[in-house]
Amino acid sequence: MNYARTVATEYGLVRGIVRDGCHEYLGIPYAAPPVGDLAFKHPIPPEPWNGILDVVRGPISPVQGKGRSTISPDGRDCLYLNIFVPEDIEPGAPVMVWIYGGSYANGGVGRMGEDSDELSYDMARFARETRTVCVNFNYRLNLEGFLNLHFLDKNFDQNNGLFDQILALKFVRNNIHRFGGNADNITVFGQSAGAACMLVLMGDPKTAGLFDKAIVQSACVGSFWTEKQSQRLTYKYLKMLGVSPDELNKLKDIDIAKIHEANAGLRKLVLHEGNSNCCFSPTIDGVTIKQAPGEMAKSFKGPALFGTTSQEGDLFIMNIPSALLPLAAYWFKFKFRPGKGAHRFMSDDFTAKFYREPAYDIARSMEGSSWVYEYRYQTPNMLKANSGCCHACELPLLFGRSNAYISIDDPVSQRVGEKLREIWGGFAHNGNLSWPAFKDSGEVKGID
Repeated sequence: MNYARTVATEYGLVRGIVRDGCHEYLGIPYAAPPVGDLAFKHPIPPEPWNGILDVVRGPISPVQGKGRSTISPDGRDCLYLNIFVPEDIEPGAPVMVWIYGGSYANGGVGRMGEDSDELSYDMARFARETRTVCVNFNYRLNLEGFLNLHFLDKNFDQNNGLFDQILALKFVRNNIHRFGGNADNITVFGQSAGAACMLVLMGDPKTAGLFDKAIVQSACVGSFWTEKQSQRLTYKYLKMLGVSPDELNKLKDIDIAKIHEANAGLRKLVLHEGNSNCCFSPTIDGVTIKQAPGEMAKSFKGPALFGTTSQEGDLFIMNIPSALLPLAAYWFKFKFRPGKGAHRFMSDDFTAKFYREPAYDIARSMEGSSWVYEYRYQTPNMLKANSGCCHACELPLLFGRSNAYISIDDPVSQRVGEKLREIWGGFAHNGNLSWPAFKDSGEVKGID
């Protein structure tokens, strides 16, 4: 094994692996395992360790939302991060920290199989081409990360997944200089649920100081629950699990398969009630999340890049049977126009209301400088499948890796991916972009 250099973190020595042109440090603990007495609590720092900790293989990802087919393996002991340092990078390089999406229920940065070293987010190519030190990390999801149990028992903390993100960012701010990164030049970027969490982090003075710039991709801005809404869902979910409100400690070691089953049931309930929120969305608690995340983000003073895909809604709308479109429009309060093109009309309304217009509103009103892009490119296999430029379709190109749905092996897709990394990396280096700021011009950069 070709080991990377040993690095002294604030908790102990770590030794990574040299692979794919990077020194990779995979599975560094940034928090104590959230199990036993620490389950359903805000995270705390890990215990310091003696000797050298080999961090050469990705961790497992958090407990997944609808079954382990999403990412396997998954589990409770998941609070680890990965760091990618290009081999020949100069000391003091900009730092980029990725926060994944997945409806607060799925996702992670762990390995893709029990016997595989493939990572769900391998950032080696991204790090090399952007000339940055890159970090990604797990945060808890669904039941353990975001279900509101605090109103039933004060020993169960609220919005734990968000606090995982905060502790991971503190680790980066305090330690990344030891890996060759500039702790005073950190860009956080995230997509979908991860981007929506970023809006909260941008708007809280205690957390906005943990990073310097932000790239907000397809944030589901209006999907957080009020306290009242979250309490109602908690009762419903506990009933699905067969756990009464006065026996919450049973949740600490409940079978993960049972969690998967209940998660699927809660998602169906939310959809059938005509709510477009993610069923495990964070709760506006009045403490960390003091108001709607879009309003919070407007106080961010650093540079920020906001963007969407051109047809976000296709991922959610295009598979609805035609006969059910009028009912879906009624349930979710979408615009509906019968006849040919009904799906497209509804999807475009969804895209505008849930993604584009909220992003533009934040970019127009925030204190710092802001830029806006719209991603419009469709890969050849997307065009062949008649798939629109939907939610999350830019991610394979951004990170330079095909996934099960989108192939980027053709030359044009490779060039578009290179362009994305050029824009994202340039922003991390300079805090500026080649097109006019949105507040001044209203200009939206098309990426196609």
